[in-house]
Amino acid sequence: MSPSRRPTWWDDVVTQMTNFQRENPRNLAGAVVAAETRRDGPLIAALGAGWAADTICSIGSMTKTFTATAVLLCLEEHGMLDVDLPVAEFPGMEIYAADPVKRRIKVRHLLQYTSGMPVFLDYTEAPVSPCYDPHRPPPAISTDPATLGPTVRWIGSPGGMNELIFAAGRCRPARTATLDEVSEHVMRTYPIVEEPGTKVMYCSANYIVLGRLVERLTGQSPNVYLKERLFEPLGMRDSFFIAQPSGDAELDRRMDEGVTAEQRARIADISLITRDGNWPAEIAPGPDGGWDRLRRGWRYVYPDGGMYTTAADLLAYLRMVRDGGMRGADRVISPAVMKLMVSDGGMSHTMAFGYRGTASPYGQGVGTLDHLGHLMTYFWYDPRPDDPLMGVFLSQRLANAIVNNNMVEGLRAIFREFVPLVSKSAPVSSERLAYAGR
Repeated sequence: MSPSRRPTWWDDVVTQMTNFQRENPRNLAGAVVAAETRRDGPLIAALGAGWAADTICSIGSMTKTFTATAVLLCLEEHGMLDVDLPVAEFPGMEIYAADPVKRRIKVRHLLQYTSGMPVFLDYTEAPVSPCYDPHRPPPAISTDPATLGPTVRWIGSPGGMNELIFAAGRCRPARTATLDEVSEHVMRTYPIVEEPGTKVMYCSANYIVLGRLVERLTGQSPNVYLKERLFEPLGMRDSFFIAQPSGDAELDRRMDEGVTAEQRARIADISLITRDGNWPAEIAPGPDGGWDRLRRGWRYVYPDGGMYTTAADLLAYLRMVRDGGMRGADRVISPAVMKLMVSDGGMSHTMAFGYRGTASPYGQGVGTLDHLGHLMTYFWYDPRPDDPLMGVFLSQRLANAIVNNNMVEGLRAIFREFVPLVSKSAPVSSERLAYAGR
């Protein structure tokens, strides 16, 4: 949409967000913001030097929505669209069958973070495994560049923490291993600390196991399956996982997805915004001491946090959600899968999104679907009866997450500034006013 055709309300939102960014550069180095209604269509703007409407961002845990979509699609394709099936009953997932608690874990539990796996654990709290013994000194921290960065003493997110995993008879950093190897390690060694299905515990490892399920059912890595089954049908041209050739021809064939040099050049740098200015203790940097935005040489596909995309692509996905699985006249996702993706499944979650059963103080209405990423990325779909509202916020802010947590400051830009501005400003009818009061 040309500037002359943009609605006044969106110009006001962009002006206020631009002012906020200029006044708070330490908190928000830059961002892409977007919104869409049926009435006004897609609206996208960039904030900060070096940012553009088509900047590509790592979306962290928002990846989980897309991994969940892949899981539901492949379950349906294999005639197994039942989220209450035990995970251990699927091919290649028999590891869980040997444990009396793990065998009770259902697909639903992984999708909703109720499997009982803990959020993060220091190695001193982890059970004894081939790579971690809480009764001994911490495992050696690797400084070999071939490991794609050091390991850290935490477990819970093998990609971000580059934790040591047991594969091919030895302990090795997760980034050097395949999803099959990492997921097997997680299934065998990660403890279950709550009865499955009883408590929400936001553990990324749930989606590592789900990524394995996709691989075992489809014979494809989740990134390749998503490209063929979702990204291409929706026209999501700038959505991918591994973003840099590794030098391994077979690995690149499976993972690189034809990402171009032009696309790599549009991937945003990550800003380090921590309380003390130092790298977060619980996140492993790349071999050069900073985050490698291109993840060069990674073997791990990272289904719980490794996707790159743009605001326009995310709007295309949300538009499909709004339109019941359709892209124009073409059906991309069946009504049965869509029902699981958008219906309240309990635990404040659908099978793909967080679910808001009540209106939020930030402006999202009842029934809103949303997901947040730890690099301060967010998208939401508010099913307003007069004109559904979609919104996207993409920054790249690496904060302290466990030690000296300062994510609240980053969340301010999303939930105290952008979301309320859009929710308040996007035109509503009298029907909307009645809806908001329910």
